[in-house]
Amino acid sequence: MARTPLFRQVRRALRLAQRSLITGESPSELVEKARHPLSRRRFVGLSSAAIATVALQGCTPIFRRSSDEPVLIIGAGIAGLSAGYRLRQAGVPVRIIEAQNRTGGRMLSLRNYFADGQVAELGGELVDTNHVHMHALAAELGIEFNDLAQDDPSKEEVYFFGGQRYSEAEVVEAFLPVARRIQAALEELDGDGDVTWADPLNGERLDRMSIAEWFDGAEVTGWIRTLLDVAYTTEYGLEIDRQSALNFLLMIDPEPDPVGPFHIFGESDERFHVRGGNDRITQALAERVEDAIELETRLEAVRMRSDGAYVASLRRGETAFEASARHLILALPFTLLRQVQLDLELPPVKRRAIEELGYGTNAKLMVGFSDRLWRTDYDANGATLSDLPFQLTWETSRLQDGDAGILTNFTGGDHGVSVGRGSASEQATALVTDLEQVYPGIRATREGMREARFHWPSHPWTLGSYASYLTGQWTGFRGEEGRPVGRLYFAGEHCSPEAQGFMEGGLETGEAAAADILSDMGLPSRLARRPLAGTRI
Repeated sequence: MARTPLFRQVRRALRLAQRSLITGESPSELVEKARHPLSRRRFVGLSSAAIATVALQGCTPIFRRSSDEPVLIIGAGIAGLSAGYRLRQAGVPVRIIEAQNRTGGRMLSLRNYFADGQVAELGGELVDTNHVHMHALAAELGIEFNDLAQDDPSKEEVYFFGGQRYSEAEVVEAFLPVARRIQAALEELDGDGDVTWADPLNGERLDRMSIAEWFDGAEVTGWIRTLLDVAYTTEYGLEIDRQSALNFLLMIDPEPDPVGPFHIFGESDERFHVRGGNDRITQALAERVEDAIELETRLEAVRMRSDGAYVASLRRGETAFEASARHLILALPFTLLRQVQLDLELPPVKRRAIEELGYGTNAKLMVGFSDRLWRTDYDANGATLSDLPFQLTWETSRLQDGDAGILTNFTGGDHGVSVGRGSASEQATALVTDLEQVYPGIRATREGMREARFHWPSHPWTLGSYASYLTGQWTGFRGEEGRPVGRLYFAGEHCSPEAQGFMEGGLETGEAAAADILSDMGLPSRLARRPLAGTRI
């Protein structure tokens, strides 16, 4: 899956290059075929059955049960809130602990700030077509999405490297030798299953290698290497000399069907955004379990009592106290969990995952403009990937009312850290100075407009953007992050085998933890049990 619009385009370009090798079609022919996005009718046909299946999980209370013993949930992001909501639907009491003074975690919308009433997302922004849990929950809560596929398809993404703009066909052409080397590298794996610590498929050597080292060995050079460097640094949030080569190699199908449907948009299309802001979903969940939420309360330690119950040491201000439960869900990032004293019998691989799992340093800088010059003057949709310092932008104001526009500058790696320095205004000025090279005249549309920044790497309740595998971590512990230990459950995007780094991943694992607990209690549930680790692509 792809987390950013332009990374999806990079994936698509690589797949088109691979397709070209198989079919003999020219890159320009394949690009033209791929330019027709999935129609609304086809989307309905592909996904309505899956969404309906997920929606059956809990639209109404499944089973009412009286109990004096609440399930203890640490974290009130979408994972913890969805777990609490589903358990309460089943009649199980819950107690939700949140360290911040708000709920929602990394779903945080900014309203009543930018011109024309436009909404920006400080955290998670885009939802894929195949994020069936998000679609089902939104439908259940009566929340609608904007379908960004309704945007003007004639407006294109911009690849700007070495001072010039490249077309998608040129990108695909440059990817052809890279695609050949990817195919050769993947032959080293045993089979086409999932690479995990329990079943590494002979992927240890590639996993120990960084993306940068693999590029060196494969002789990936020139502007196309720079493009891939920027794409992976922003998508996974870390410099490519720290990331596992498998992050790159497993991004495309090793053996795509040369005559069947080409899976471009169906897997990852960043097609939807909640109308009015994504945190409407977490707000709606919080309202349904409001009396169970305790804010500004921090977890300091967890131990197990002699009777098998878990005891959480908590602190609210200067007051320390304990809470016990037979079932405990830890729905907080491992960046924070590794600060908690865990006096528990945990498998070594679980402790290693908690202590070592990589996290991106992505940050978001949202900049307002009086008009959308990139569209009117340059036939661009605002998605820009470049070797200029800003790295990546996309337009957040798509399908929103008004003439004004918002570009989101999404950064990762070392630059993601540096965006947190100085003021948001200073960072916006630096961004616009760079953008002036891509879209001459854009500086003039900044007068009197606002900017906003959220720096996830330094935010004390995340200390990172989302999970990102470092070298050795696919075969070191992938698949262990979300595995329960006794009646101790783990939830959050970092625990999702299929949707790591997405809002969908947090929701899916929260609901899975609730399903596991209901099963352990012997209660009926239509919720999906915890999925096995799957491929990332």
